[in-house]
Amino acid sequence: MAEEVRGERFEGREPFRERPAEPSVFYMGDHGPFPGQVTPRSDQDIKRDVETALFYDDAVSSIGIQVSVQDGMVTLDGTVSSTLAKDLAAQDAWTVSGVRGVQNNLVVHETPTPSRAAGQDVIAAKPPMPGYGIPIEQPAPSAQPGQQAAPQPRQGQRPQQT
Repeated sequence: MAEEVRGERFEGREPFRERPAEPSVFYMGDHGPFPGQVTPRSDQDIKRDVETALFYDDAVSSIGIQVSVQDGMVTLDGTVSSTLAKDLAAQDAWTVSGVRGVQNNLVVHETPTPSRAAGQDVIAAKPPMPGYGIPIEQPAPSAQPGQQAAPQPRQGQRPQQT
């Protein structure tokens, strides 16, 4: 093509220079862009890094999430507690280097929050515990028929003489 364009008017100059190929850019986690090619990573490395990213995310419980990776495509299966956790899990997977795509199959299983207005958070109260140094009230010993039970002295009192 350059031979056809050259002529008397151009005298050796090429009107459209071929541009050098722009290097690819890639991101590593939250950092980047970096120029260059992404080195291929094994699926086991990607899976381990996605599981680690999910583990360290405070908003996502990684206990109910299974991660599988095939040719850089990450699949998330399992249950999470909210739609926010579902979205954040997908974002965590995208931050891992070498991920080519994320398929988010997470199911949201929301647990209802108790309502104070409806009284759903009320629990039965326990009886009060005696404080330190206060004696526990004990039942009086049973009296013999015809006798009156003597009052039990409190701790620190002397019994009354009759």
